[in-house]
Order: sequence, then C-alpha cells, then structure tokens
Amino acid sequence: MKNTKLPVQAFLMSCLVAGWGLVYVGRIKWAMWVAAFLYTGVVLLGVLGLSASPVGLYVLFGFIVAVKLASAIASAVLARRYNGPPNVPRKRFHALYVGVLIVISFVLLEVLRAPLMGFKNYYIPTGSMAPTVSVGDYIVADLKAGAPKVGDIVVYRWNGTEAIKRVAGVGGDTLAIVNGELIHNGDNLGLFHAPADRVEGPASMTLAPVKVEPGRVYLLGDNRYNSNDSRFMGQVAVEDVVGKVTGIWFSKERARIGTTFP
Repeated sequence: MKNTKLPVQAFLMSCLVAGWGLVYVGRIKWAMWVAAFLYTGVVLLGVLGLSASPVGLYVLFGFIVAVKLASAIASAVLARRYNGPPNVPRKRFHALYVGVLIVISFVLLEVLRAPLMGFKNYYIPTGSMAPTVSVGDYIVADLKAGAPKVGDIVVYRWNGTEAIKRVAGVGGDTLAIVNGELIHNGDNLGLFHAPADRVEGPASMTLAPVKVEPGRVYLLGDNRYNSNDSRFMGQVAVEDVVGKVTGIWFSKERARIGTTFP
C-alpha cells in the first residue's frame, strides 16, 4: 500500500512546532510527551537560573533544537511506515495542538519571562558602554540577580526606556572623580573600567563629592566621554534596576561572542 503521510512534511512540522509531526502520523500521546519534556526542560533551566548567561542561552537553544530534531526524525520515519487513514487526526485537532503550544510559548517567554525564566535579551543601539558593550551587541540580563553591587553592569528604566550602565555606587556610598579617577568611599578605583581614551572633558575628569541616597544607585558609562549617566540624569532608584547584564551572546564581532561579565 502506498504511503499516505509525507516524511518531509512530518519532519518540517516537528521542526516548526514540537511534536507536531508526531500528531500528523497519529502518535498523539508521543507528541504530548515531547511537548511536555521540552517545556519542562525550558522551565527548569529558567527556574535554576541556568539560562541567564550566554552559555546558558546556548544550552537552552541547543536543548530546544535537539528535542525538535529528534522528534522530527522520529516523525519522518513513522510517516514513511504509515499505512493508516490519510485524514487522521482531523485538521481541527492539528489547529488545537498548535494553538495550545503557541499560547504556552507566549506565556513562558513573555508573560512569565521575568518571574519564571529570569532572563531577558537586549540589542545595544548606543556606545555609552563601549568598548565593554558596543553598538550591535546582543546581551543577556539576569532578572533575578538580586541587589545591584558596585561594578555590576545593569539594565535600568529611565524615561520609559531601558538602558545599561555600570554601578559606581549604592546607597550610603560617597563618590567623587579626581583627574578622571573614581574615588569610592575614599578608595581610589582608578578609571573604573573606562579606557583612558574615553575619559575626556571636564565632566569626565572631575566630579564633586556626592552621597548616594538610600534606595538608589549611581551609574556611570564605561565610555565616560559619551555617556548620559548619573552625572547628568541623577541617581536611579533601585526598583528601576531591571537586572544584571551577564554577557554578550551574539555580536557582529566574532571575538566578542560569548563574553561574560562577573
């Protein structure tokens, strides 16, 4: 008897939606187990904080690809051997299966991303943190990193947008800039991650002593000469700090891909 299911179609369906090719060949329970395994793994990686770093993202993407590829191969093999009715299951069930998985994906990656998955990706459009983070870099932020600490690169909200800068001081700290060097509670921290050629102009060279207010952070850009940071916009409330940048997961400069920040 001639095959009534197309192996290539089964393969592509599983590549698009986890287990969909298995539904196509009538293995509905197998499809549900594949979907459950995939989403459980994704959630566990997020809950355990393993996906909030460049390496963690690579593991997450690799896991998703591996599960989909394995189910796609299985679907193609089963389609080649299929000899049952061509219209089983019905199109209505296909639509229901795909629709449910789309909703689950949306809830996990959008609605529950912060509390459950704990990470968020960003594209960098400006050079205020260059050369540490440059225009065109794609970064990942840990949304469960806890209270910001001096030296952390953080994502924060300001004027309805999100941006990144480095924490120079937290509540209670006293800061000053003398000859371009950051004085933190009396300790000289040098240029504080800013390259010498990015420390130019009066605003980069000198800052009168300032006390960081409780519940706030003082932010500086590594590209000190071209950064709209706390020297100009003021201190930022801790509740407006979204998360800590953990690294660069993709960049147009190959050598920067996979860079991690402590």
